[in-house]
Order: sequence, then structure tokens, then C-alpha cells
Amino acid sequence: MAEKYLTLGQAARELGVTKARVSQLGSAGTLKTAMVEGRKRVLADSVRAYAQQRPSCGRVAYARSGKALTLMSADHEVGRLTYDFSRERPFSVVEVLDPARMPLGTVTSGGNVKGREFNGWWFHRSIPDARPLYLAKRRELGLGEGEQVSMRGHGLSLSDCYWLLPDGADLEWSDINYFANPFTGCDEVDGPWLASVGLDSPDNTSEGELPKRWAIEGGARVLYKGSGSDDQRPCNEVVATRLFDRVLMPGSYVPYELVRLGDGLACRCPDFLNGREEYIPAVYLRDSMGATRGSSTYDRLCRHAARLGANEGEVRLRLCEMMVCDSILANTDRHWRNFGFIRNVDTLELRPAPIFDTGNCLWYAKTDGEVAACDWTFSARPFGPEPQRQLALVDRAEWFEPAFLDGFVEEAMAVLARSAFASTPERGPFIEKGLSRRVDAVSSVMEVLAFRQAWG
Repeated sequence: MAEKYLTLGQAARELGVTKARVSQLGSAGTLKTAMVEGRKRVLADSVRAYAQQRPSCGRVAYARSGKALTLMSADHEVGRLTYDFSRERPFSVVEVLDPARMPLGTVTSGGNVKGREFNGWWFHRSIPDARPLYLAKRRELGLGEGEQVSMRGHGLSLSDCYWLLPDGADLEWSDINYFANPFTGCDEVDGPWLASVGLDSPDNTSEGELPKRWAIEGGARVLYKGSGSDDQRPCNEVVATRLFDRVLMPGSYVPYELVRLGDGLACRCPDFLNGREEYIPAVYLRDSMGATRGSSTYDRLCRHAARLGANEGEVRLRLCEMMVCDSILANTDRHWRNFGFIRNVDTLELRPAPIFDTGNCLWYAKTDGEVAACDWTFSARPFGPEPQRQLALVDRAEWFEPAFLDGFVEEAMAVLARSAFASTPERGPFIEKGLSRRVDAVSSVMEVLAFRQAWG
């Protein structure tokens, strides 16, 4: 009797998976395939055999325990999920399909899922409750938890290539991703900050407490970020850009521009990813370092990144640049999610991400009393908290030239003059003197370090 063959679509329906997964199983030899009349077909007996050996896996088998989904990374199938937001941990990873492409830190070295870490990863792809007016927006949408908002628009983001494919849906990455396709509100930057939240928009997965909105301008994806209780932080981002322009190479930092939206200041920057890359916050490397040896957390992080395929010399250079520039700017918010790495979703190649999000600097949070007392102290992150101890970790100094900072303080103050908060008669001179002190102190340290390295 002739062997019976199924089309890829028929096999996908039999197994409750996508055609891409059927093709993947065929390439791996798990399903038997053959070319029949010029088209790839799947041997029906191999489909039945595969279905019988995996009764607890696949969408059909576990659909009764919650809504069935496939976690995708671009067009790669990564894992089988169910979710139920009545549970403390709403996501359950039922089957890991591609351990290497699972979110970093959510599976063990043996490919077993870490349920708490996976749910934590998704939580951080959600808007925090601290975002102004966000709780009221959730009530308007009828959603009790922030994680539910990030489910909207298939969980798509402009910070990575992960998305959720519902059971039975006929969707392709090329047709729905925000890197190549328009989204709700992409040409509206003057409306309310939360206008697109809950709709088909990357605003659903924008992390951070300040107001944010994604737009498309000239084909490029652009992030707008507003002000909090002050209007200094958008100016700070531009001051940081002016510093980076002087001392860093293009591409190693994200440039910010100052804009006015309505009656308030905001800043905008381009997305630093393309449609085949993901941003991985450094916290996920830190938490997976294990027994990596090193003389400090900084050293261990550099070595661990190298173990994951990054160029260790490049990692050290970029982190040194970050630490030095943060020290000049008195940045207090370089937490472990605020710097990291870029991974190619196809090759899994890893490299340092450019410096971004430097707005919480230049003593913006100092009280009037602290300003009057000339309190220029600040806590360094992520390897601090003492700024001098963190600066002592720097082991690459050849890139820094103190002469590049000539005139920088004056340039910075011209930018800060746009901020009503930062340019008061009391706060303006306080910032100017503090920034001059930081430039002199850091330049002196870097000159000594460069001399020692040169004569090593």
C-alpha cells in the first residue's frame, strides 16, 4: 500500500502547531518528509508517531489548562506557553522548543524552564505602575494587571523580536512586526502620552516611569520621552549626547534631541535595533554569571559576556566609556536594566548595546536645601555606590582625551538654559560649578590611568 503524505498545513493542524514548526521538525528528522510532485510533504505515520510520544506537549494537549500560545522570536518558534492571569505566575512554559533563543536567564543550561524568571522577564516588558496616569488607563481598559496590557498587539515590541502567536492564528513576523510595519499612533506625537496604550502599538511594552511614545518619522522608529516633576531630564539627555559626541565613536551611544510637545519639554531618539535584533539588559547576564571568576563584578561581567560569544575587549571598552561618562555627568541611574547587550536573533551573536537613557544626572533630584549647601555628592551605579571606587574599575583609558572636553561645560549650560527647573539663579550656577568639578576630577584620574597603562 502506498504511503500517505500530508501537506505542511495538514500536519500542522494534526499536531496543533504552525507550519514553521512542522518544517523545523522535518529538518531535524523528527518528522519524515519527502518531495511529492515538487512540493514538500510529511509522512502521515511520522506525524501520528510524534503526536503519540508527546501527549503533554503541543497546543492541542495543553489548551485546556489555559490559553495556548507559541512564544516567537521573529520567525523562530521558541516555546509553548499557556497563560492565565488569575494565577500569581500567569505564564506556564509547557515546552521549550529552542533553548538558545529563549529569553536569557529563563532556562537552565539543560534547557529546563525557570518559571519565576520567565514571568519576571515578561513583567519587565510591561509599563510600570509608576508611569503617570497609567493606573487610570488600565481601569479604562478594564485590565487588572499591567502584564495584560503587554499582551495587546501580540506582545510586540521595538526592544526585541519576541511576540505571542495564539493557537490557530495565521500570522507571520514579516506582516506584523513594528520594525517594518506601521502601528497605531505612529504618526501622532502631540496627543496624550498613553493614547496608544492598549491598542496595536509598541507603547504597550515600553518600560520606564517617564511618559513615552513611539513614532515613525521618515521610515525610522523614534522614541519620545517626556518629563516628570521637572523639565531638566530631557535636557540632560541632550547634554549627555553632546558629551558623547566629543569623546566617543558614532554608534557607541544613542543620540537624543530636545523637542517641545504641547507646553512641555521632551526628547527623542532613534531605535538602536533592527528587525533581527533584541536588547538584553545586563541584569540577565549578571544573574546567569554563576561561578565565573573575576576580580570584581565588572570583571566577571566582561568575562561572562565573552563566554556568551561577545568580544571581551569591546565589552571592556564600552563599559569603561559608560563608567567614565556617567562619572562626569554624575549619573545616578545606571541600574542593571539601563545598559546591556544586543543579540542577533538569527546568529545569536552578542555585542554591547550603545549607551542610552542618561537623563537622571546633573543633580536633577537635589532639593533646594542641598543646592544651597553645595551638595554635589551622588551614588554611582551599577558597580558603585562610591563614584571614586567605580571609576577605579576602569581598565581602558586610551580612548579618552581631556582636551576633547574644552568648552563642554559652557555647551552643557547652553542646553540646560532651555529648562526652567535647571536654569534658576540658584540651581544653574550649582550645576555649572558641579559639572566643572566633575570634568576636572575625572580628567585627572584618566590622565594618570592612561600613563600607567602606557608604561605598564
